[in-house]
Amino acid sequence: MRSNIFSHRQLLLLALVSLLQACDPKSSSTGGPDGSVIPTSQMTIDLSVESKDSASSVVRANLNDGRAGGSSYRLDGGDFFKACVNTVCRNMADNDSLIAPDYIARFDYQPGVDYVVSFYRQEDRNAPDSRVVLPPDFTIVTPANNQQVTDGEVLVVSWSPTGAPARASMSYAAECTLLAGTGTSSGQLSTDVDADGREFVSINSIVSAVRANVTSTITRCRIDVIVSHERQGRIDPAFDGGQAVGIVSRTVRLDYIPR
Repeated sequence: MRSNIFSHRQLLLLALVSLLQACDPKSSSTGGPDGSVIPTSQMTIDLSVESKDSASSVVRANLNDGRAGGSSYRLDGGDFFKACVNTVCRNMADNDSLIAPDYIARFDYQPGVDYVVSFYRQEDRNAPDSRVVLPPDFTIVTPANNQQVTDGEVLVVSWSPTGAPARASMSYAAECTLLAGTGTSSGQLSTDVDADGREFVSINSIVSAVRANVTSTITRCRIDVIVSHERQGRIDPAFDGGQAVGIVSRTVRLDYIPR
């Protein structure tokens, strides 16, 4: 019996190792057939520029094969990303992820101007002109930050300006204290389809999502409601495709105490 248990554990370990190997990023310059360069035309880019406060923004790019569960590419052999805003340019740094390397640069928050991300190569075609524009700044008007809430409440979350024509949506992240331990939950709430700058949030729906994953009694929760304004950007045509998005997000914190 012990021998069988050990064998099962070995198989599980081997499966985990195989999964990690399958997820290893490929070299951009030698990851093709027979150690060849991966052509830019076979790369997909996931590009985002996000501002979570009125002072700063983060540019983030990932190159991959565009398939679910597929490979990401780690830049080497002279390949690199550069991001520019107006006249300020920065090389984008590898985040050192073992599975899906992102390349990151940080700037001041500048709405309404192009964040230009360029991909330069030694052995294949450059892709110098992917662009993202951040939406204007906005303020969450209601509810008040750190407002106390409890079971059964439905809050009006409103912000100004509305962000239109940018897409406005809401999400949440809850961290709760339990009689034994902690519990968390996060997810999407709604999209402001009519672009009026206001949406309703049910406290019960958020707390119920936490309770679905815990067995102990909740004594208190810190709930962050995040409002995001999103604009689509433009991908350089040298890539096989991808997505580019500019996101301005602002957060209001709620203090939940059960009845």
